[in-house]
Amino acid sequence: MEIQYITDRKGHKKNVVVPYKEWEKLMMEIKKQRMLLGLKDAVSEVKAMISGTKKMKTIDELINEL
Repeated sequence: MEIQYITDRKGHKKNVVVPYKEWEKLMMEIKKQRMLLGLKDAVSEVKAMISGTKKMKTIDELINEL
C-alpha cells in the first residue's frame, strides 16, 4: 500500500493520502468490525436477559429503538 503523508512546516504529520482502492478496503473492514461488535453486544444482551440479570424488552420497546 502506497501511503503519502502531508506534513506541516515543522515536519509534523497532518494528513494521509491513501489510494482509493485501499480506502474502500479499509472502510469495508471497519463496517465488518462494527457489525461484529454489534452482534457481540446483542449476544451478551440476550445472555443477560436469559440469566435474568437484564429485563426483557417488549416488542414496542424494540421498535421504538429503531
